[in-house]
Amino acid sequence: MVHIGTTDVIDRTWAVSTFQERIIPTRHSILLVRDRGRDSEHLESVCEFLDIAVEHATSADDLASMLPTLRPMAVIADLDGEAQDGFHVMKIAAAYDRSLPVMLLTCNEPAMLGAIDAVSEVWALTRVTTAPNASAVGPLVDFICQTARDAGRSRMMRI
Repeated sequence: MVHIGTTDVIDRTWAVSTFQERIIPTRHSILLVRDRGRDSEHLESVCEFLDIAVEHATSADDLASMLPTLRPMAVIADLDGEAQDGFHVMKIAAAYDRSLPVMLLTCNEPAMLGAIDAVSEVWALTRVTTAPNASAVGPLVDFICQTARDAGRSRMMRI
C-alpha cells in the first residue's frame, strides 16, 4: 500500500484546510488462498525477497468480495482446498478479471492437469499455471516474476 501524507491547501488569505491521510491500494501483492495449517513458508520467503506483499485468505473467506478490494496482481491457491478448491478459485477469478494470473498448487496430481486446462478454457482464463506444491521454488519464482513484471514492477527480473 502506498501512503499519501497530509497536504495543506491555502483557500484564501490565511485560511488553511488539510486533506486527511489516504491509503491507496496497489496491485503489488499476491493473494494466497490456503486452508489454515498449510505450510506457506517457501512462498512467503520468495515474496519477501522479491518485495511483494502476501495477502492471506482461507478457503472459507469470500473471495468474490476480496478481489476488488485487494486488487492483487495474482492469486495462488490449493487445488484441493476444503471450502474453495482450485476450480472454484478459477471461477471467481474469471468473474473478476479473466487475465488475472492464477497458480494452482496441484499436490502432485498429474491427472488433474487436463481438468485444469479444460476449466480454464471454459471460463476463458488466459493465465493459469500449476506447480506441484508451495515448496516448488522454481515455478513460484518464475510465476511471481512474470506477474510482477506485467503489473509494472519492471525492476523485477527472472532468476
